[in-house]
Amino acid sequence: MADHETLRRYVRRLDPASRSQLVADSAWLSDSEAVTRRDESQISIDVLVDLMDDLSARLDTWADPSTSDRWLAPRIHYALRLTRAEASDPDVWAWLAIRFHWYVEWRWEGRKGIVENRWRGEIHKQAFARLWWGGELFRNGAAYEPVVGAFIRQDLPNSYLHRPLVRCRSLALALVDMISPIDGETVLSADDVNDLARVLNLATAGSPPEVQTGFQRDDIRSFQRWVAETPRVPADWDVLPVGPACSDTSEISLTGGRVLATRGWEYAHAAAERLDTRSAQRRAARPTTDAS
Repeated sequence: MADHETLRRYVRRLDPASRSQLVADSAWLSDSEAVTRRDESQISIDVLVDLMDDLSARLDTWADPSTSDRWLAPRIHYALRLTRAEASDPDVWAWLAIRFHWYVEWRWEGRKGIVENRWRGEIHKQAFARLWWGGELFRNGAAYEPVVGAFIRQDLPNSYLHRPLVRCRSLALALVDMISPIDGETVLSADDVNDLARVLNLATAGSPPEVQTGFQRDDIRSFQRWVAETPRVPADWDVLPVGPACSDTSEISLTGGRVLATRGWEYAHAAAERLDTRSAQRRAARPTTDAS
């Protein structure tokens, strides 16, 4: 490993054979270029490397690799300081997947190998993008605790992370509270989570969630300063780091988010039945208990 590493992106889309060769040769610099900002600066990944080294030493902590997501997501976001525009480049995430291929293999290896979109795919599928974007969209300002909650259940990032509706932070936080409450008690099944996503997607297509929550803008200057800062390696990665402050949540907006999520839940099953979804069919097929 070099003394100082910077973020890179692939300049061409890799086919599986080329990717396998790069992994076998540890040649992740091939076919790539440095990510360069407008001021000609590059993005250090030294803190990310330290985080991944720490993770590699504690893999035995998680018997089920999926349970590591809640630990890793906020720390990935803290360590890798990106703008949303930079984080929207799939070739950046494809490069990180090769750079840390051992993580992708550990987290996503299945009976049929690793699905292609874990290497390069949409933000709710790609191995690293889903963690970073989860940290970005589900944090409450500098507080990463909701991010931890968001990844307790895979249904939440899988069903919501790619949907525009969670760009409304107040609604995103309300969904975390509803689907993955702090006390761990939830009545929502995987089908319920998907039904809720569907009805909210339909509802917010016609009327944006900000109608209910009020329009609030993130502190762009503060966020840009945070992105430009070089993060420090924490003394202990077990301590949840602090993210960038934001001003797009208030008690009023959070209440509006909860109202919208609750209203969506009230219509979720009815909408699924009207659309005759598989979830509705499964509910209809379940035996009912005789109340007599």
